[in-house]
Amino acid sequence: MKKNIGTPGRLLRLAIAIGLLGLAYWRGSWILLLASAFVFFEAFASWCLFYQIIGKNSCPRK
Repeated sequence: MKKNIGTPGRLLRLAIAIGLLGLAYWRGSWILLLASAFVFFEAFASWCLFYQIIGKNSCPRK
């Protein structure tokens, strides 16, 4: 897995994951919990499946 998410995208995904986690707890939904776990994975791995499929890369080149 090559990194394809830059820092702003990672921070946005992290905020979304925290929101989904809170919503999952509040609603008692394991589906939202799984969605939150997947978004956390994307944020920490700097990798997005959809970006890979469409060939997008927002990670700065080194």
